Amino acid sequence: MDSPTPANAAATRPDLSLAALLRLSCAYAMATNGTILMPLIVGALMRRFGVGEDAATGFAALEIAGIAISCAVFPRWIARAPRRLAWIATLGTLLAQAAGAWMPGVAAVGGARLVTGLFEGVLFVVVAASLSNRAAAERAWGVIILVSGVIDCALLVAAYAMPEAFVTQWVFVVIAAAFALVALPAAAAGGDAGHAVALAATTPARAALPWRTLLPIWAVMMLVYSVLSAQWALADVVGRQLHIAPERIGPVLALVSLLGTVGALSASHRRSHELRRPILWAAELLMGGAALWFFLVQGWVGFFIAQLLVSFAYYAVTPFLTSRISALDPDGSLLSRSIVITFVAAFIGTAVAGTALTQLGGLGCGLALAVCALLALPFTGKAFGRRG
Repeated sequence: MDSPTPANAAATRPDLSLAALLRLSCAYAMATNGTILMPLIVGALMRRFGVGEDAATGFAALEIAGIAISCAVFPRWIARAPRRLAWIATLGTLLAQAAGAWMPGVAAVGGARLVTGLFEGVLFVVVAASLSNRAAAERAWGVIILVSGVIDCALLVAAYAMPEAFVTQWVFVVIAAAFALVALPAAAAGGDAGHAVALAATTPARAALPWRTLLPIWAVMMLVYSVLSAQWALADVVGRQLHIAPERIGPVLALVSLLGTVGALSASHRRSHELRRPILWAAELLMGGAALWFFLVQGWVGFFIAQLLVSFAYYAVTPFLTSRISALDPDGSLLSRSIVITFVAAFIGTAVAGTALTQLGGLGCGLALAVCALLALPFTGKAFGRRG
């Protein structure tokens, strides 16, 4: 068994207030909007610059790479000044987001997405620091993921409801304008990470890590998030291949995202902690089967159901993975660096999704994603087989 860690022993930070959870939800929505809005962004890049799905997914994925860089390099530095950096990151995110509308080529847009991701990564670290070492981390993460998902989904609904020609050119301005509405609470979320400032100053940077728990968790993250990001990045493309009208694809994806966030409630029940392993296994089986089915469906009803099941499974898994690490994390730096695994997986999944569909076809792409989801099962058993 892993030896107890100081974080485990001291996981007694008070529960966050409702106001704090809402602030953190706004910051998390800004930090992770690229994953939910990826179909919209990929479709807009393809139409605006006339590139294929492989190039569009590759350049759009640079935003995720930027988030991964921030989470890998800056977490302990950010934890020392979360209030100030939350404000800087919020403003930087809005400006870098909007700048993509004026970039002259798809490569320049990719550069703007990378910078946007760097600022978004700072916000993610702030949220991680706020949740670190909380006794009720699972429920808090469930609420934050649910509320932030609703915010991002509302934006997806609004964007797809706009004229296609307008969104194709101005999608990044639309995103920036929408997040300006929640910018103040998102920036104020830095105050909720204040406790991490003292811990960051006193916690050794090279403290021993419980590798026997972390490595399987990271493996699950890598597999699950690569499946979700690859399938989601191709949602707009697959919808159009099924001859679903663009004005219908938007509402379908938005409704999927909204309903899928209900999966985060898997961590809200009183017995969810002791049932983590079977819940995660069921979600991973569901994700694998639904990802395969997604590439075989005909018509918008099957498209909607398959997409919904993948999204639901993803949201059911996420709170347990993040809270498992939060319980070992004194100041948010461990979770932030662990989430690099997530964003690397999301980057890989997004970047290769278009090429996989082109080279393997729908069936081959679906089988590859299903295998990835099923490979997460034994690692889940290892990570959650022990108490803690």
